[in-house]
Amino acid sequence: MAAVQPNLSKMISAQLRNKANEFLNSRKHANNLADILQMFEAETENYTPLLLTIEVIFTELLKRGDLIQHIVPLKPIDHSPEAEYTRWLCECYEAAIVRALECMRRGKTSSRLQALVTACKLLQAEGKHPLEHTTGYFFPSVRLKNIFLVLLDSETSMSAPITRFQEFTEYRDMQQHGLKVLAALAFRKSPSPIYMQNFLELLDKLLAAKIPLDNKGKGKDRDNDENEMKVLCASEGKPNFPYNPAVCRRFANRCWSFACQWPLCEEPRTHRRALLLLVERLMPLLNRPHLATDMLCDSLDAGGPISMLALQGVLELVRHHNIDYPDMYDRLYAMFEPEMFATRYKKRLMHLTDIFLSSTHLPESLVAAFAKRMSRLALVGSPEDSKGLLQLVANLLLRHPALKRMICCEDTPAIMSNDPYVMEESSASRARALGSSLWEVRALRGHWEAGVAAAAARVLAAAERDPPLSLALEEDSALFDAELKKRFKTIEINFIRPQTMALPSGERLLQYWELTA
Repeated sequence: MAAVQPNLSKMISAQLRNKANEFLNSRKHANNLADILQMFEAETENYTPLLLTIEVIFTELLKRGDLIQHIVPLKPIDHSPEAEYTRWLCECYEAAIVRALECMRRGKTSSRLQALVTACKLLQAEGKHPLEHTTGYFFPSVRLKNIFLVLLDSETSMSAPITRFQEFTEYRDMQQHGLKVLAALAFRKSPSPIYMQNFLELLDKLLAAKIPLDNKGKGKDRDNDENEMKVLCASEGKPNFPYNPAVCRRFANRCWSFACQWPLCEEPRTHRRALLLLVERLMPLLNRPHLATDMLCDSLDAGGPISMLALQGVLELVRHHNIDYPDMYDRLYAMFEPEMFATRYKKRLMHLTDIFLSSTHLPESLVAAFAKRMSRLALVGSPEDSKGLLQLVANLLLRHPALKRMICCEDTPAIMSNDPYVMEESSASRARALGSSLWEVRALRGHWEAGVAAAAARVLAAAERDPPLSLALEEDSALFDAELKKRFKTIEINFIRPQTMALPSGERLLQYWELTA
């Protein structure tokens, strides 16, 4: 049965292709187009062949100019056969777009993605070959608005189609008009959690292509921005698209101003999405970034992955907008718990911590508490996490040479048992780290993984600067990938080679199980 379905799909595709070729080659087969549109009513699962067919048909009709209606103002409507046929083609074109938009909501995931691609390809073709005669650049914003109305569904998650839509947002005209259309659709008093999730994902994709911060839209080096000249609806012989970064920033601010009025922090998934969008895309574009202080500070107090994401936004406010956050370092210190290893944002936390502690004018007690806590966590972390933490400790010792006295020269149980450091203390100033030593680093010199042992040795030496921290943090799965590539000829299972089927003497299994024939 599984082999019959692909053959049936190929047969349907071949029939549709023949019908499309007949329709495009001769008007006597005009009814083929009506038959193809009628097939959308009977198809229930796989709409991909139908969507590809209408994409080919109407893209070709738009290129030919067969959909252009010659309407003369103040004159009666032309009822000639040629005009009637053109009006019928326009009606079929509108019906095909409606069918494509409906397919984005139903059917298999592959069909929904193809429906989005077909709608965008028809938008592109209409932009290059408008339904009316134009002399300048044209973008069919109405078509894009209809696509966004489907993507911003209140009951169904459109994550897969929105992710696929990102391949079109790299075009500058799609980005600018998309932000304009989204800002017009953003006003909603009580959106559902699914709507907010779809809205934030769509805004994130529209901002994926970096918006220049200068108003001219051109950087100092034009070749550095590959997306600068990418235009979706560019047409030969017509003016280029007038891209304006200031317009993009204005509509991005408007979209975020509407989103800030929603209850973004009630749903954890929506909360994380909003924070990611804010710290990674929107912070450089906001006209008044300090208005996000309340949201970021409340998120920083929430704990867990939410606080790790908010940390980046708080760092931006502290460094560039003179925002003062009370007990900032104590909040950061409390994030270093064993639970941090289970989050996906632990690398981000290590990188931001290195930036926060980059000043050489911080109190020694504060820096010592961070160094001690990271060394203690390195004992229980994975090899990759331990190397990142040890890299942080090495950076702290290099910036604060006075802390080198914490390096332990002895390796005795007495040092471990008499350690005055209080791991359970959430305040760095009360952790009593200055009276302790980094015996954990010396213990890690005997780690089974060579990379961790080498990192511990660099901390103890503290003589030469290591490579930048970002390089060390990017090697997430190098150890795991290296282990997968290893080949073992033999794997030992028993300590004693068995000679017979009987269990060897002294086998502890016999104490708990009785083996019978």
